[in-house]
Formats: sequence, structure tokens, C-alpha cells
Amino acid sequence: MYQFFAVKAIHRFVAVTLFLISGADTILAAELTIEEAGRLALKDDYRLQAISSRSQSMSELSVAAERLPDPKLKLGFANLPTDTFNLGQEPMTQAVIGVQQMFPRGNTRALKSERINESIARNDAEAEDRRLQILLAVREEYIRVYLHQERQNILEQSLVVFSDLAEITRDYYANGRAHQQDVVQAQLELSKVEERLARIQQQEEEARARLAERIGADAYRELTASWPQVNQLLSKQQSIANLMEHPRIRAWQHEIAKSRTSEEIARQAYKPGFAVDLAYGGRSGQNTDGTNRTDMLSVFVTMDIPLFTKNRQDRVLASSIADTSATQFARDDVYRSMKARVEENAATLTRERERLELYQEYLLPQAAFNAEAAFEAYQDAVDDLTTLMRARIGEYELKLSHAALRADEIITRARLLYFQGEAS
Repeated sequence: MYQFFAVKAIHRFVAVTLFLISGADTILAAELTIEEAGRLALKDDYRLQAISSRSQSMSELSVAAERLPDPKLKLGFANLPTDTFNLGQEPMTQAVIGVQQMFPRGNTRALKSERINESIARNDAEAEDRRLQILLAVREEYIRVYLHQERQNILEQSLVVFSDLAEITRDYYANGRAHQQDVVQAQLELSKVEERLARIQQQEEEARARLAERIGADAYRELTASWPQVNQLLSKQQSIANLMEHPRIRAWQHEIAKSRTSEEIARQAYKPGFAVDLAYGGRSGQNTDGTNRTDMLSVFVTMDIPLFTKNRQDRVLASSIADTSATQFARDDVYRSMKARVEENAATLTRERERLELYQEYLLPQAAFNAEAAFEAYQDAVDDLTTLMRARIGEYELKLSHAALRADEIITRARLLYFQGEAS
């Protein structure tokens, strides 16, 4: 039995050593709370940082999208004689320098900027949803680590009980009050508890490793002594009513708004676009009367004529409308799924609370009373060892199930808190 306590002590020593290597300032690190674990995970999440950088990138694009296209510089020669290439030979020969400025169709520039802003808003909503998902994941892993520790405490208490029972059985066997089979059975049950304790220690280490993926070496600190708490929840009806304000749904709303803006951009294609050309033509040589030739100034306005729209503008607009519909259907599907999860978790929470009450009021007290009664009966030689073993095993199995149910109830509350869209 004592080797398992030694193994647990070694695990604790390794955990503290890892924490010190990571740069802890003090050996006596404060207990890790579920709230602090959430803050640590949010601080170092790379995906949140990537979303923030993406939003910054799109903010720059939003400003650029609203500006006019760069003007185009035009340089060249007009009406150059091909026989001599003499710039002063013909009156119409010009050295031309010009500028062309394009003006996109309708409100295309403003709408493109608005579409990018909708993408930024969607990114912000996704970042908020990502924070909620991180907090939920960290809470679940924290609670699982705590559950494994609670199970170890229960099994360590059971080890003491079964060790004492094995010792008593050996004494009874030496005095002729018990059979050798009773001694073997008592040792077997003790070994089973030891094996289960080792397995749960392994599960705790695995859970801490998953928690460390999000918060680093702080995952190996000691947890608080009491079960973690989750904020007061809204009713199921209120949670469902508030789902449309959830960050995940709001991200889809902004995506729908972005698609509708794309529709408006497609409608701008039915309007003409313009280009203005301003050119200055310098002429060399002289007129027949001996005067210098006058330079020329040219101004042109070019306009699109969207006359044949059937296979271009109409198709692009129809595609944009269909894309908006697809986005709305996707939003509705996400909403329906989230609504179902709220109803599912609300029903689960109700039953978990009923079961916890049953454990606390009836099952655990009755199991303890039954175990004590079986022990007294065994001492008085009224019952055999098998009856006592069943009572003790039933007692610690109920304690383990109760601890698992408490963890499940807190996790269910954390999930409902996520659907409420609350970070704390």
C-alpha cells in the first residue's frame, strides 16, 4: 500500500520541479483557481492573437478600398511620320504626356469598404466566441483534474480501510476465526484498490498535460481545496431567447450582412463606370507663316455601357443572392444546433441535481451505515467476509460515482454558461 503513497509523492515532486524550471519565483506557489486558469489560457492563446492580427490587416484594407484607383501616366508620340520620324515635319505630330483617372461604378468603393468592415466585425465576434470556447475547455480540464484528485482521496481512504481489514483477517486466521480464502480475498480487494488508484493517478497526469497545453507549467500547481464554482445560470427560456446575441451567431449575422453588401456591389455593375483622360501634346516645327506651332490639350471621358447584362451582371447578382441565402441557412443551422444543446444540457443539469440530492440524502448515508453494520457483524461472526467486502466496495464505489456526478454537474453548468455567452 505504501508504495502508492510514495509514487504519488514522487509525482507531486516532479510537478513542483517542472513548475520551478519554468521560472517560478517561489517554491510555495499559490493554489491554482479555475478563474486564474482561464485568464492564463486567454493570455497566451495564439489563435486569438492571429484573429487580432487579421482584423488589423483588414482595417488597413478597408481604408485602401475606399480610395480612388491610382491615376495612370501616359507618355508617347502621336501622328509620328514613318518616313523620316522627324517630330517637326508634320503639323499633327505631337509628343504626348497625359493622365488617366478611373472612377469605379456607382458606390462600389464605399460598399467594398463596408464589406471589409463587416468582415472585421465578424472577426471580432469570432474572437469573443473563441474566448468563451477557451474558458469552457479550461474549465472542463480543470474540473477533470480536480475529480481525479478527489477520486484519489477516496481511494486512499479505502486503502486504509482495506489494509486494516486485511490485517484483521490475518489475525482472525491466526486465531482460527477465519479461513485462508478470507485472507486471500481481503488481499485481492486491497490490490484492486491499489491498481485503481494507480490508474486514476495516470488519468490525472493526462488531464494535467491537456491543461498544460493551454496554460503551460501552471497546470502542475496544486488546485484549490474545494470544488470549483460556476456562476449562477439563466433559465433555459432566457438562454434560448438570448442565443441570437451569442458571439457565434453574431459572427454569422455579420457574414450575412457581408453577403448582402456583395449583392449591392453586384447591383453597381448595372451603372456605368467612368474614366477621364487629360493629355497635353507638344508640337515642334513652324507653321507656313513662320510662327511656332501651337501645343494641343485633349480631354476625354470614357464611360461603360452595360447594355448586355444577361450573361454577366445578371449572373453575378444571382450568384450573390444565392450566396446570401446559403449563409442564412448556415446561420439557422448553427442556431438550431445551439438551441438543441441548450435544451439538452438544461435537461441534463436538472437530472444531475436530482441525482446529487439522492446521493447526499440517501445513498451515501445508507452505504456508510451498511458498511459499519457489516463490519460489526463480521467482528461478531454473524456475517462472513464476502458480505463485508461487498459493503465496503459498494461504499467507495458510491463515493466515486458521487464525485464523478459532481464533476459532471459543474461541467454541464460551464457548458450552459458558454451558451449564455458569458465569460465569467
